Amino acid sequence: MDRNLVERSLDASIKDGAAYAVMLGLGESWVGTCALFLGAGPSLVGLLATIPLFLGACAQMLTPRVIDRTRRRKRHLLAGAAVQTLSWLPMIGALFAPRSWSFWLLLGGFVVYFVSVHFTVPAWMSLMGDLVPEGVRGRYFGFRNAVALLLQLLSVGAAGVGLWVFEQRGHERLGFLVLFLGALLARGVSLYYLWRMAEPPYRQEEQDRFTLRQFLARLPESNFAKFALFVACLNASAHFVGCLFIPYWRDDLRYSYGALMAVLAASLLIQIPALVFWGRIADRYGNRRVLAATSLGIAVLPAMWLLSTHLFFAVFMQFWSGFWWSGFTQSASNFLLDAVSPPKRARCTAYLNLLANTGVLLGGVAGAWAIRVVPPRIGPLEFPYAFWTLLVLSTVLRGSVVAVFLPLIREVRDVPRVGTVEMLFHATREAAEAAVNLVTGFLQRGEREPD
Repeated sequence: MDRNLVERSLDASIKDGAAYAVMLGLGESWVGTCALFLGAGPSLVGLLATIPLFLGACAQMLTPRVIDRTRRRKRHLLAGAAVQTLSWLPMIGALFAPRSWSFWLLLGGFVVYFVSVHFTVPAWMSLMGDLVPEGVRGRYFGFRNAVALLLQLLSVGAAGVGLWVFEQRGHERLGFLVLFLGALLARGVSLYYLWRMAEPPYRQEEQDRFTLRQFLARLPESNFAKFALFVACLNASAHFVGCLFIPYWRDDLRYSYGALMAVLAASLLIQIPALVFWGRIADRYGNRRVLAATSLGIAVLPAMWLLSTHLFFAVFMQFWSGFWWSGFTQSASNFLLDAVSPPKRARCTAYLNLLANTGVLLGGVAGAWAIRVVPPRIGPLEFPYAFWTLLVLSTVLRGSVVAVFLPLIREVRDVPRVGTVEMLFHATREAAEAAVNLVTGFLQRGEREPD
């Protein structure tokens, strides 16, 4: 494929991701809060955070078959993006619907939102795997994701301030209307840049096709199948509490919209440098090594939330959480591109995301049920909130998943063999040196400029 077309497509993908991030910051990040405004309780908010994701993952099962028949990927990307753009209309309608069914209209729109975009994910992963050279994937996706996260951060901040202003004036409903309309427009811009991307030829042979049952049957010997099950189980143990944080912050700790904005923004802010940091490590030491380091960090996160309920500590924890989750998520995507040949990527992406979001569903439903029945105590330990009991259970589950599955997964690229601590030490030192050189360069440039 012509190099100029590839570069233009990669540039368009960065702009697509930037516009998509604005939609996330203005819209998706606040749908759970909107559900609380409409009168939903923690259990319903938990379902809102899990059922759409699971149904979206199911939709991905159709995508490889459609691609196989049409030999096209871009047209399906555009169709899914267009439907997701329109999915904001029923969610806007939920703001003005009768209270008895406003939540269900919001849930229905959110289901369409996730089904439409998840239908495009296998096609997008397959297309980007062909466009991005293997040696620079970590750096390219690190930069792309960092740009997107910066704009998502700014959007979340603007949305939080806007909601606070509208709430103070008694027009909270109007505030959500403005945010959701902004999300709709941002997705429309994203759709335009998707349209500008080129599409490399798609080639697949009969041996590249296999069913989900055949995929799972290879679990004992398939490195990628073990990896997919690992991601699914870690997602389940994480979403056991993950979908309940917004009700915890809003209902139990009584955080204002401004405080909620600060907590949400903290996780996004740290991911901007973290994605670049982890991307460079993955390019040099392999994605499996990054998965090992970040999953260990993720395993201890729930227990750390027991140390304090103070807002400043919550902001710190979101920084800490975003640092580890950004590396895990990015390396999981890149591990798929490394481990799977191009003709199989769309199908393996669908199977990976189905398993991962099945974990999200099972963990989320279990958490939504448990928050209603578990007591705020474990043996002699008394907690101020029942949510803390779930945090302890999530810590145990995450640690068990990491201990069982991580030793079973092997690196697929030829990379230096170093320990996790040594890898983090060298990477941190190099990052610090790069930061010092950057600052020094700016200072020297300023000294050379004439008065």
